[in-house]
Amino acid sequence: MFFILVIINLLWASTFIFGKILLESFSVAFLISVRFLFAGIIFSIIFRKKINLNKRVIKNGSIIGAANGLAMLFQVIGLQYTTASNSGFITATYVLFLPFIELFLWKKKITAKVYLSVIMAFLGVILLSVTDFNAISFNKGDLWTLGCGFAFAFQIFFISHYTREENIFSLVSVQFIVSGIMGLIYMMFEIFALDIVPDLAAVMDPKLAFYLFFLAVFATFVPFSLQFYVQKKIGPTIAALGYLLEPVFTVILAVLILSEPFGIQTGAGITLILSGIILVNYGKKN
Repeated sequence: MFFILVIINLLWASTFIFGKILLESFSVAFLISVRFLFAGIIFSIIFRKKINLNKRVIKNGSIIGAANGLAMLFQVIGLQYTTASNSGFITATYVLFLPFIELFLWKKKITAKVYLSVIMAFLGVILLSVTDFNAISFNKGDLWTLGCGFAFAFQIFFISHYTREENIFSLVSVQFIVSGIMGLIYMMFEIFALDIVPDLAAVMDPKLAFYLFFLAVFATFVPFSLQFYVQKKIGPTIAALGYLLEPVFTVILAVLILSEPFGIQTGAGITLILSGIILVNYGKKN
């Protein structure tokens, strides 16, 4: 499972590199709609014989997709008013919410070791995200981002919950389509309310077209599909801790590809995240 989590987070971290380039030509809503709808179409074609849709699976898959779509949209709205560093560590609050969601909805007792692992890993995310602690301030953008973390927590929880009783292939397919539709709805809002019209001509650029393809296939289709597979076997809080490997890989890729600095604080942040993940898994099969 850990190896699969590494693959998931490494692919998600790659969105930082390609997303940064694509955002120069496309809006976030356009990218969300394209990546998820394209991933949904590809997934539905490849696994059409394993997808069995009915009212219940459509409802449950839509709940997961709506939580995922809301999380991404809340993050986008929040970024208009807050800093990237604030967005980074506030989004990661999903790892703080999940133990309590499990407690209230599953009546699952959370051990002290899990709480300690969660706190250690979250402190690590703060160290990776915040470069100047004196400059930290909070505004309405941070509230939107907090909503993002809350929505992501429920997305992770619902995946673990519904994969226990539903066909995974059907859930993944519905989640992709619903998330893509939510991106389309927000894109319509951008067009008619904010006068932000997507540059469709830019899609014809071979380099940008390849980046869009990579984003849809290797940063969406593959990792999100694997996410459902992994979470059928491990609990949501344990999975959430594993997903905190994403900022670790993002930092590493930024250092290797963008030549960003790697200091003591960065090293301490990575160490805390990895320590939290190792602690929660030590001596226990999940």
